[in-house]
Amino acid sequence: MNPTPSKLIRRTHLYLALFLTPWMVIYALSGLVLNHGETVRGFYGGKYNDFEKVEERAYAAAFSADADTRLIGAQILGDLGLAGSFNIQGGATPAKLVINRGGPFVAHRITYFRTENRLLVEKQTLNAPMVVNRLHFRSGYDQPFLSSKIWAAVVDLAIVGMIFWVVSGIWMWWEIKPARGWGAVCALVGMGTFGLLLATI
Repeated sequence: MNPTPSKLIRRTHLYLALFLTPWMVIYALSGLVLNHGETVRGFYGGKYNDFEKVEERAYAAAFSADADTRLIGAQILGDLGLAGSFNIQGGATPAKLVINRGGPFVAHRITYFRTENRLLVEKQTLNAPMVVNRLHFRSGYDQPFLSSKIWAAVVDLAIVGMIFWVVSGIWMWWEIKPARGWGAVCALVGMGTFGLLLATI
């Protein structure tokens, strides 16, 4: 017996939600942190995103003046045993280059002082708000690591999933005849509130 379109939509709605549950929880919690930043910061004495010094060391690697910043960052992280996804602040020629190694639980900030042949390694204190924020903003296919690309693909799936939940929710609402009236009221109030806030914020 072939499943009806309604059953396919309902099952897809259900199983997609179950698969994406961890990501939805992360987005919800990070939204809470972003929306109530001052309150969350108060729980940590205003220092929940601070970095602490791990070490400072001499670093005499030779890079050409036109060396790619990502090449520099990758080599430094490899030499420190911190290889993984990262981004760069600063260009190849300035005296200071900042490498942000954003792991899910621990983030490192490495400052390379080129003219001084010196590295400053700092680590962000582990706490729940920063973990969920880092996971929320972890996206994109620019990192060369398979796990990063899979994560980015799941983020795309989450985007598709949220759009699908809206469309399938409308489908399921329309199928339940007793709910059509109150459903229409909720939809109109939601759209009206959104439009009003959009025009006034």
